[in-house]
Formats: sequence, structure tokens, C-alpha cells
Amino acid sequence: MAPKVVLVTGCSTGIGLYTALLLASDKEKRFKVYATLRNLAKKGELEEKGKDFLGDTLIIKAMDVCSDESVDGVVQDLLSTHERIDILINNAGVGLLGPLETQTMEVSRSVFETNFFGVLRLTKAVLPCMKSKRDGHIICVTSVGGISGVPFNGVYCASKFAVEGLVESLAPMLKTFNVKCSLIEPGPVATSFGANLRRVDKEADSPPIDDETKQLLENLTKKISTAFTTVVQTPDEVAQVIQEAILAEQPHLRYQTNKNYAAATAAKLTDPTGDKPIELMHQRYFS
Repeated sequence: MAPKVVLVTGCSTGIGLYTALLLASDKEKRFKVYATLRNLAKKGELEEKGKDFLGDTLIIKAMDVCSDESVDGVVQDLLSTHERIDILINNAGVGLLGPLETQTMEVSRSVFETNFFGVLRLTKAVLPCMKSKRDGHIICVTSVGGISGVPFNGVYCASKFAVEGLVESLAPMLKTFNVKCSLIEPGPVATSFGANLRRVDKEADSPPIDDETKQLLENLTKKISTAFTTVVQTPDEVAQVIQEAILAEQPHLRYQTNKNYAAATAAKLTDPTGDKPIELMHQRYFS
């Protein structure tokens, strides 16, 4: 059987890198992985860790999910070579933390451009092929912050909520075409994502904020830092969940990768009033 053609975004580090490596290193060679990243200058770690199968089951390509031309070029290249894309893993993402009033519309739009419109752009690009072949799997890496809004992460969470809504909307219709949809919802992950998290409120030209809000933000960042030392997952653990979804005969719509966040997820999905998850979030970060 021919290997599945897999297109993965955001592979310079973290979840994308480890997912590409895990699938490309499959002993049965069930996958032909196209690992993409915006800047090829950052491909060093991926090349080094994947050197044993580079050029065989692992191909590295430049692709900017924020560019129609870049996305269309890569997708058309894969379709010309293989006549299909079997699995799309939308992983590329950026973070933003801080008081909403410090975040300009330009900064907020940039988060949505990567986290939501990047997913939308790629999904639109692969859908005609998947529907015509009546086969495919679209996997989107969101976050527990795509289920429950995390304080001071409003724009980031909104972008992930948008992805969740998009996929929930597509999934019932795509069943007609045997195209599967899955949402991967990690909690804290030990990647460079946290280190690269943008804090507009710490930039020189940031608008001032009141002392009480500053204190609330400090309380939250301390508790988040604690979480990163106690319940953090490795990107390889998340990659294994993605592989589980790919190999499942009937994959779920949602996969929470960290059992420590199961209660918050259950509260959101079972309380129609929305009161319980808000109270749980307040107790976790501000009590």
C-alpha cells in the first residue's frame, strides 16, 4: 500500500517537529511526511533529528500559512507529485498574553492571521482533492484555551475558539465525503512556544494599565509558571496523540492530550449556563 501523504505546518520546533519525526520514522513507512516551516533557516533541528529518513519519508519545505501564494504553491506541488494529500495537520500557531487594552488591532489581527486564517487557508486548499477522492483527515492543533477562555489570553483563545467552530461546522458535512476531522487540544507543552509568547504590555511603547490589573496578571503568570513545572507535557507526547488519531479507524472529533484538564473541559461541555467553568477559572488563577 502506498504511504499516506501528510502535510504538517509549523515544524521548526515543538509539536510540529515531533509529529513530523514520529510519522516519518514509522517502521512500516506508512507515511510520506512533508514538514513545512515559514523560515527554512530554522530547519536545523528538524534536519538533524530526521537525518536517517530525510529525503525518503521526510521532506522539508518552506511554507508561510499566512500567504495564499505560498500555501497554493506547496499544495499544488504535492498534488502534482502524488495526486492527493491524505492528511493535513494544521499546527502552526502564535501566542499572545497580556491585558486586552495593551494589544493593538494590528497585533490581534496578526494572531488571527496565523492561528485561524492559516488553518482556513490550508483547509480550503486541500478540501477539493479530499472530497473528490472521498478520503482524507484534517487535524487541527488547538488548545484547552480553545475550549475554555484563559484570562489575559483573550485574542489567542478567540483564535482557537474560531478554529474549533470551523472544524465543528465542517465535520458533519465532510462525513458525506469520508473526510475526517479531529481537534487536538493540549494543555501546557514544553516547547519554545512559551518563550516566544508575545507580551505587548512589556514593550516600550505599551499603553499604561492600572495597578489592580497588573496584580491580577502577575497572579496568573505565577500560577501558569507553576503549571508548567507540574502538569506540562512534552511535544512528543502530543505527537503520539496525533498519531493515535491518524491510526484510528473512527477518529474522535476532540482529543484532550492532558488528563489534568479533563475537569475544565467537562465543565465547559456539560454546563449550558457557562457559570461553572468561569468559577473554576477564577478559583484556579485569582483565589
